[in-house]
Amino acid sequence: MEEVWTKTFEVDGREFEAVFIRRPFREGLEVRIDVDGEEISVAEFGFGETSLLEKARALVADHLKKRQ
Repeated sequence: MEEVWTKTFEVDGREFEAVFIRRPFREGLEVRIDVDGEEISVAEFGFGETSLLEKARALVADHLKKRQ
């Protein structure tokens, strides 16, 4: 059974929800974020939830800059 939880974070004054997924028999975490209908997904192996959330925040910021 996979474990799923969410955390919200802010980028450029907007709130986003990160969906964390930990699956049995797999190392690390995966996080998915919906940015204006586009899904950003990234996996991290061994660095933990805080590190993955910071990476997700940076990816969302980059994604928003490219769309401007």
